[in-house]
Amino acid sequence: MTVVDDFVTPENVAEYLGVGFSYVIDAIDSVRPKAALIAWCRRYKVPLVTTGGAGGQIDPTQIQVADLAKTIQDPLAAKLRERLKSQFGVVKNSKGKLGVDCVFSTEALVYPQADGSVCAMKSSAEGPKRMDCASGFGAATMVTATFGFVAVSHALKKMLAKAQRDAAASGK
Repeated sequence: MTVVDDFVTPENVAEYLGVGFSYVIDAIDSVRPKAALIAWCRRYKVPLVTTGGAGGQIDPTQIQVADLAKTIQDPLAAKLRERLKSQFGVVKNSKGKLGVDCVFSTEALVYPQADGSVCAMKSSAEGPKRMDCASGFGAATMVTATFGFVAVSHALKKMLAKAQRDAAASGK
């Protein structure tokens, strides 16, 4: 395992991922570098699992993995799909998939309001715009942690399945 304690940017993706990785787990919260990382992994056929947004959710039992094209209730994933298509030409295949595994939640989001309450609708122009600690309430630890646990579990299962296929193909 190689831990990179730095921010990935579209400009430094190749620098950090230019070496042989078995799998990439992406938990970037910003669309621009997230899209660049995914596009790079697709281009160089590096297996990857990405995560959607965890803000505004409190129920970790609604977290699952699906193709990025099939995610719901996830504004980050929606923006990511748009960026991948417009900037990198990533489009759905004949099965309606993008070929990018994504951890996301089916839970409906709740949004912070200017008065400190929450509701299922985005706040007005005067209220907070983002679900972060500066202007909103961020994300619940049990949800963000579960997103990470699910992503790691998914990556390990995929790597194990590949190792088993490789062993079977080589007769071991």
